[in-house]
Amino acid sequence: MVKITLITNNPRVVDIVSENTTIREFLENHDVNYGMATTSLDGVPLNTSGLDATFADHEVTDRAVISVMAHKDNGAQAFIMGSSCVVKSRLSPEQIGLVKKYHPEKLCLYNEEGEALFKIDVDGTSPGSINKNGACFGNATTPEGKATITVVLDPAVEDTVELVRDKLGYALTCLKTMEAKILEVIPEIEQEEAEIRSMIVKI
Repeated sequence: MVKITLITNNPRVVDIVSENTTIREFLENHDVNYGMATTSLDGVPLNTSGLDATFADHEVTDRAVISVMAHKDNGAQAFIMGSSCVVKSRLSPEQIGLVKKYHPEKLCLYNEEGEALFKIDVDGTSPGSINKNGACFGNATTPEGKATITVVLDPAVEDTVELVRDKLGYALTCLKTMEAKILEVIPEIEQEEAEIRSMIVKI
């Protein structure tokens, strides 16, 4: 048996369940609407396979914290959960990869002189990283498939909101601006890709 603390927009819940319970079963047993939210286990965002895994699969042997943070899809957001901060994008890793393949210049924010100020990338082998120069989204996604970055915060700092604002505020602003423009060009890129495919004939 494991002790699970559930954090949502409602009062905190503590429950003791079997380690063979899946995350999805636990959430549904507590009537949690996780469809349009970021679900994290001990600060690590979970994708679909993570939700369907058991606590034992996640190597939870004693206790853990599940956070479910509801949000609107209105731009990049940062969710602080304990000593971790999860940055969520409006874009999926596949969308970032598509733009990177056909129009990588769209993943850069430029100044008037044409110099790159901020760049978006994706790396499926790491938790990702973000700073004033750019954001590289990592190997975890939200249940709806959006790209995320997990940042470990300094545990010695009590005001984590101010810490994230200071360290990531500029980057979040750049992300929000760029995501809106990228989403506008993705349909054009998808059409371009389809036209390219139509010119290729296998005999």
